[in-house]
Amino acid sequence: MQVVRPTSSPVQTSLIYLTVGCLTLVWTGVWYIFLLNHPPERNGVFYIVAGLGLTGLTLVVIGMAIGHIGRNARPAEASPVPVTPTAARPDAAAPVAAVAPAAANAGVANGAAANGATVAAVPTNRTEAANASVPY
Repeated sequence: MQVVRPTSSPVQTSLIYLTVGCLTLVWTGVWYIFLLNHPPERNGVFYIVAGLGLTGLTLVVIGMAIGHIGRNARPAEASPVPVTPTAARPDAAAPVAAVAPAAANAGVANGAAANGATVAAVPTNRTEAANASVPY
């Protein structure tokens, strides 16, 4: 019997980042208070404390961002809705008639249409299409 529902990968990653970031912040705070009560001989230790604190804060922000992204991506992870036979009827779409190339060029002679507009010549075979120069 399954007690806990399995979580998605972004949720697990977000929880890991948040947990590590929060623990880093807590122990950095404990170390900082210890250093305030027991001052070190050199101040370089405070740079390490500041770096660890900023690292923990960064991990928390990344964890929150991954959680937000994962929450928004949840609908995309859902399985698609199955198509029912009533929705996909073959008679619903009308057949499309093919247009012959000769009919498409009817009324065009030497690049001039019947209404006087200039029409570009359409290559009729692969050799003409490969050799045709198209101005850009």
